[in-house]
Amino acid sequence: MTVFTPAGVRLGHIPLPERCANLCFGGVRGNRLFMAATHSLYALHVNVRGDPGPGR
Repeated sequence: MTVFTPAGVRLGHIPLPERCANLCFGGVRGNRLFMAATHSLYALHVNVRGDPGPGR
């Protein structure tokens, strides 16, 4: 999985053994990245918080 900024600049790559279909942030602090792949769900703590979305 490749990570980009909103401006399209490549930040990095998270290697997974299968294709990532979707992702979201969660966890108590909002800094756990969940990645849904073809047959598995992966989770990774990251150094940023995900956007909580509108009204949160």
